[in-house]
Amino acid sequence: MENKKLTEGAKEILKPFLEEKGLILYDSLLVKEDDNLILRVLIDNPDGLIDIDTLALANEYLSDRIDKYDDNMPEYMLEVSSPGAERELRNDEEIEKSINKYIHVEIPNMIYEGTLLEANVDQIVIRINIKGRFKNLAINKNEIKLIRLAVKF
Repeated sequence: MENKKLTEGAKEILKPFLEEKGLILYDSLLVKEDDNLILRVLIDNPDGLIDIDTLALANEYLSDRIDKYDDNMPEYMLEVSSPGAERELRNDEEIEKSINKYIHVEIPNMIYEGTLLEANVDQIVIRINIKGRFKNLAINKNEIKLIRLAVKF
């Protein structure tokens, strides 16, 4: 079975479960770690809070059904988890949903952490703290190497 077919199959199988529980699929990946092939399925709650019991139910639901999907699959381990508190913001929609949240932004030669205040097609504006003084900083999106949620300490 092709790797893409396995990840797409997992998405298709989980769709009714996710709809019933009001959850979203963040990603489905087939990764190789050491000598192990891992089908990593990341699910989330739209409000960003998902509990371990829900993840266990999703794992059981998928595990019970995926073997019936195609018996020619490579040997792999199944991992169902949350994308985490510091998940990457992969597109404009995820960035927009993160307004007023604390984020981590990497641009060439600089790293910033602060509260995302604004986002449009071309740039984001974050509020950063520099030595006790707050400053709003505009960053062009084409400069961003990485943008993700961050946990404030």
